[in-house]
Amino acid sequence: MRILIKCAIYWFLLIIPGSLLAQDAVPPQAEPLPSLQGILDRMMSRNAWQDRTLLEFHALRKFHAANFRFKAESTMYVQTVFRRPDQLQSTVTSHEGSTLIRSHVFDKILEAENETRAKKDKQQVDIIPANYNFSLLGAEDCNGRSCYRMRISPRRREKYAVDGEVWIDAEDYSIVRIHGAPAKRPSLWTLKTEIDRRYKKVDGIWLPERLDSSSNIMIAGHSVLSIEYRYDEVIRGQ
Repeated sequence: MRILIKCAIYWFLLIIPGSLLAQDAVPPQAEPLPSLQGILDRMMSRNAWQDRTLLEFHALRKFHAANFRFKAESTMYVQTVFRRPDQLQSTVTSHEGSTLIRSHVFDKILEAENETRAKKDKQQVDIIPANYNFSLLGAEDCNGRSCYRMRISPRRREKYAVDGEVWIDAEDYSIVRIHGAPAKRPSLWTLKTEIDRRYKKVDGIWLPERLDSSSNIMIAGHSVLSIEYRYDEVIRGQ
């Protein structure tokens, strides 16, 4: 069970009626993709703008984790306040279910957030060219918005690194989704871990919306973790 808990921590048509198309009509050409370097440069500029603009937010988060083999689950609500540059305060408002999951999963997640919140530590785990190799896979629709899909691989296989894919908004150049697996296996007992993190735009700022993690572990079996975000207030600078 402790191995399961340790693993869990590491963890958004155009329809053209055929009758309107002449047989000899030339199909529309897709817009050419921008260069990989151009996308990454704009992403870094957007990151810098958001760091300057976001002053504070207040969010209520719902943590939920379950292990199906042991029939254990736990839910915890956390009120979180962020203040620029790197102050993060989280207060547990309620909890029900397994106290073991709370103390060894939820509390450890809150500790990890504090570890990586400082600017220097955050720069080491951010998904940016200094930490990751990027390759452009194409363009996709992300909940009605155009996105660029990219493959990412960490330059260093460290504790919080992810090996997988990201989706970058084609208008704002912010990351709107991360999907993959920990680059470094949490344990030899871990057979597979998959994470999916999605973001939403709140008052012009892209903020986490939901995190889902699924793990298969020897003996312990299948487990899931989710964190949902509800923003009560977002404060921007001019």
